[in-house]
Amino acid sequence: MKRLILGIALSLLPLAAYPDTVDLGPHGALSVTPPTGWKLSSHKEDDSGFAITLSPPDGVNAKCLLNVTFVLEPKPVAKETVDEEVLSVCDQFVDQSLEKKKTLRDFGVSGGAYGSYCVFTDASLVGQPPKRDEFKVIGVGIIKFRDDVMAAVSVAGDDEKGSDFSEMLAAVRSASLSPGKAAP
Repeated sequence: MKRLILGIALSLLPLAAYPDTVDLGPHGALSVTPPTGWKLSSHKEDDSGFAITLSPPDGVNAKCLLNVTFVLEPKPVAKETVDEEVLSVCDQFVDQSLEKKKTLRDFGVSGGAYGSYCVFTDASLVGQPPKRDEFKVIGVGIIKFRDDVMAAVSVAGDDEKGSDFSEMLAAVRSASLSPGKAAP
């Protein structure tokens, strides 16, 4: 009887999200905790890095992409340099955005990593009904995990204040890089 009660109690607990890990070879392993019900997939981009995609469950119009890049000649990169790069990359979104300006935000990643991003609302889609794979809001940024591993990050959805967008940002914040294995 105790087993039955324990089994029922455990089945009533919400499904916890657990980190998925992508083996980056000698650069380490990147762990990301996707939102509950989302799937993480990765694709190796020759020797230059990985494309990591967080895909939502059916019926959710959102997507998160981390393009992890291996820096060939690593050197220290200051937070200010990351911020400058983000602002430069975001130039292309300003004119068509509702915001008409770039506002830097901190991803809040931990473990010695640093990342910043900007959010833009597509002015042409405001007031329109959601359309699959057409996103009203996009967050664009960069994370420096270490001097040899960086990531360009895109978070796209229909509502910056919606749960999908905040869950994707939480997944990005959860990203952590473990050390690589030393060559034999």
